Amino acid sequence: MSDNGGAIAIKGFNYQKATIMLVMINNYHKQNFKVIPESKEDFEVHVDNDIYFIQVKGTQKLSVNSLSRRTKKETKIVKSIIEKNLESGTDTNKRKIFVHSLADTTKKDMVSEDGTLVTPIYKLSDEQKKTIIDSLNLNQNQELRLQNQKFYITPFSNDLTLASKHLKGEMVEKDLLVTKKRANLVLGELAQEIDSKSEIEVFSDADISRKIIDSNFLKEVFVSVERKDKFDDILEKLPYNQLRKMKIGFEKTKFLFSYQSLKEKVKSTIDVEELMDMSDEEVVDFIVEEIRKIDSTIKSKELMIAISIDCYCEIGGELT
Repeated sequence: MSDNGGAIAIKGFNYQKATIMLVMINNYHKQNFKVIPESKEDFEVHVDNDIYFIQVKGTQKLSVNSLSRRTKKETKIVKSIIEKNLESGTDTNKRKIFVHSLADTTKKDMVSEDGTLVTPIYKLSDEQKKTIIDSLNLNQNQELRLQNQKFYITPFSNDLTLASKHLKGEMVEKDLLVTKKRANLVLGELAQEIDSKSEIEVFSDADISRKIIDSNFLKEVFVSVERKDKFDDILEKLPYNQLRKMKIGFEKTKFLFSYQSLKEKVKSTIDVEELMDMSDEEVVDFIVEEIRKIDSTIKSKELMIAISIDCYCEIGGELT
């Protein structure tokens, strides 16, 4: 029995979202970390005291020429990838272009180094910079910003199956998760949040602040996913038929935060030591009775069981 809320099906999952998730997984624990999708760039990252403006391109075998090439759309000239990445922020901000592959002739002339946000990163050679400056006729300000522009080759292509597999491996490696199921749930939660924040249109700085995904959100995701997993484990062990288990799972998806106040009241009446020698079924039944005492308006047995299991999971989480 699973209560995934559709999270496992990573609807609309794409390369840009995968790169955002990669950065989040690797940096969420750092000071002042936050991501802003679809802001002044494909996404923007704040970490420690640095701001990164990141452009994402899933095109294969990009070269210096293709990265600096302007295109024509109807009667309008569209700026090159490199020019666009130089526009936002200040001269001291860091700039990244994420790609899944570079042309061999371009990559061999670049210099690799360790990065702080992602690693390794590649910087243009002096000759490549000169080619770009001359071909785009960059001004002094743009030349200065070009010095802070680096490239990152993602460890996955725009093959989304491989991207998803790599992200799961990253989470396991960092001891964030230990099961494939939880990894799927986290990716689903992150994808939904990125989609939601990306859809917010920007008309002012206040709109940008509404688009922020910070480290607290990620920590909450990891905790909530662990509890979802525990909820399913406990429900599966209870002696109900599949029909009742499906109804309980359905009730869980409905209440979300609606019964948080009730759960807090219930938890305040429970002596955890009393639960230690009970079976899971006995604990759930015990908490159901406490729910009945506090709120007599709930008539659905399945809803009370769902709230009880959720309470049980929270009590366990608070012990660790």
